[in-house]
Amino acid sequence: MLLLVGFSACKKSNKKESVEVTRFSAETLYNKSKKYMDLNIWDNAILNYKNLRNQYPFGRYAEQGSLELAYSYYKNYEMELAISTLERFIKNYPAHEYLDYAYYLKGLIYFESERGLMQRIKSDDATDRNQENAKQSFVALKTFLEKFPNSKYAPDAELRMIYLRNQLAAYELQVAKYYLRRKAYVAAINRSKYVIESFQKTAAVSDALAVMIEAYTQLGEKELASSSSLVLQANYPNHSYLKGEEIDLDTKLFSIKDLWIFSKKQK
Repeated sequence: MLLLVGFSACKKSNKKESVEVTRFSAETLYNKSKKYMDLNIWDNAILNYKNLRNQYPFGRYAEQGSLELAYSYYKNYEMELAISTLERFIKNYPAHEYLDYAYYLKGLIYFESERGLMQRIKSDDATDRNQENAKQSFVALKTFLEKFPNSKYAPDAELRMIYLRNQLAAYELQVAKYYLRRKAYVAAINRSKYVIESFQKTAAVSDALAVMIEAYTQLGEKELASSSSLVLQANYPNHSYLKGEEIDLDTKLFSIKDLWIFSKKQK
């Protein structure tokens, strides 16, 4: 019996030594993770980057691996994990040479999350949906541009922000039209003012003015309706509302394709 116990203990000890001998170095683990990432095998890349982070939490391989882990999460459609990993990276490595990319990637993840959601529904319904991801993306990209205006990712970020501004403006205009349709004229006016003040140079501004004029007219506020009409005439003289046409309260303002094309024209 004693002989068996001694043999068992010896066997267990040898097994432990074997595990320690075959433990991968930080460089090997990083290269293995990077290989899977380059092959777009995201599950394996994530697993190995996590092993790298757990076994070697410090050093250059851990730093770069943390950023690439976030990217792998993003490509694997694990958006929340990608964002949390990026936020941890930004906090832990404020002097990293690719810090600009981390900020840019955060905005891109929110942007792609919103676009991915809307591509799974009819594009005409895009402006009716909650715009939380679009707002988060806009804020993240704005922060990125403020911190890294000369980054090589800046031109792309600027284009995406133009797109997002038009999308958010279109959403707010749809809300204003909804209030007008429900005869909630004060709410329609306030929402239209918000579009005009917050989203200048977007395609939604002209229609927001038309909604505001119509709401003032329905409230019997002739002077306010007239002054708003003068603004519409001065800035958008060919608007259909000025030609006596009714505001279309049912048709969606923009499709995803329309917004993207308009963004490029503004750029």
